[in-house]
Amino acid sequence: MTGPLSGFRVLDLTHVLNGPFATMLLAHMGAEVIKVEFGEGDRYRHSWMPPDAGRDGYEFLAVNANKKCITLNLKKERGRELFEKLLVQSDVLVENFSPGVLERLGFSYERLKALNPRLIYATARGYGETGPLSHMRAFAPTVMASAGWTDTAWKFSEAPGTKVLGIGDEATGVSLALGICAALLGRERTGKGTKIEISMQEAMLGFMISTLHTLFEGQPVGGRYFECADGWVSFHLPDMADELWNSLVTALGHEEAITDPRFESKAARRRNFPQVQEKVAEMVRDHSREYLWDIFKRHRLASCPVLSIAEVVASEHIKARGAFVDVEHPQAGTLQLLRPWIRFSEHTSAIDHAGPAIGEHNSEVYRDLLGIVDDELQQLKNDGVI
Repeated sequence: MTGPLSGFRVLDLTHVLNGPFATMLLAHMGAEVIKVEFGEGDRYRHSWMPPDAGRDGYEFLAVNANKKCITLNLKKERGRELFEKLLVQSDVLVENFSPGVLERLGFSYERLKALNPRLIYATARGYGETGPLSHMRAFAPTVMASAGWTDTAWKFSEAPGTKVLGIGDEATGVSLALGICAALLGRERTGKGTKIEISMQEAMLGFMISTLHTLFEGQPVGGRYFECADGWVSFHLPDMADELWNSLVTALGHEEAITDPRFESKAARRRNFPQVQEKVAEMVRDHSREYLWDIFKRHRLASCPVLSIAEVVASEHIKARGAFVDVEHPQAGTLQLLRPWIRFSEHTSAIDHAGPAIGEHNSEVYRDLLGIVDDELQQLKNDGVI
């Protein structure tokens, strides 16, 4: 892989989603990411798949794309010795174990720093490493519940108890990857590594600025969706310029909204915003999504029909952007994976391969980095070290 992070090596001890999502972003940007597993490996390999599925699931294959994978038993003394050698030759270590796991294996941050003073050590915890909840295990649904995300979503949907689409893991992963990039930049200036700690709960709160505004200001934020003849549409109404308002209501056949005192200026519409929403709902109710979308595009209105995920993937714009690429996998066949969406003018972003098999790169990594020959590799396997 080429990219701005080419030449940096990441040891990836993460599992499930928030950690792998972070290291996926690093791999997208060119870092050499070595995923370390043992036994059955990351349980996310088979999550949401039928019990008899003979291959890894889509989510695992997507978030572990462009990574190498080795097996290593850190409970074995020889395994810890090999891990130390890998650490010395790496730039970043990422893990999202429960608190204390790595320490019990003998790898506290002080120990890691002694082995490699330039190492960036990044970890994600459900509730951070301090505070009364620091010992609690966490998953995205529990973190979203603890951050107010779920309650806010239920208030919007008026459907408490239903499943909530959330970004608990992804928000943490983005935050973790950003922290790692900043730490690598800082190391270039100081020569010293650092530790990064991300609380999933706080990462979620960081993505809830509008909700916090509503709490602290007592004023709701955001627009609404409007039902039309064959679905729903969304567009931005607050602070719409007078010229755009006049053009829009004319195109929709409601010229009376131009001279109506409640709507005749931006200031008037701001004062009467609930009535503006009611009027717009009336204007779009009898038209199709396609008809409305043509009008919105013509006037360059910040808007879009509410699309299903299938409609998004099949859309003309997404195809023109080359946002999805076909990737061949020996068990899963042809996969459509989202191309790296952080794009650089001087680097080509691509998916070389989907998530690797357990231990797929053992020979390559141990031979090239540590100089271990095939006979010794076989002995390590026999001894349960790899």
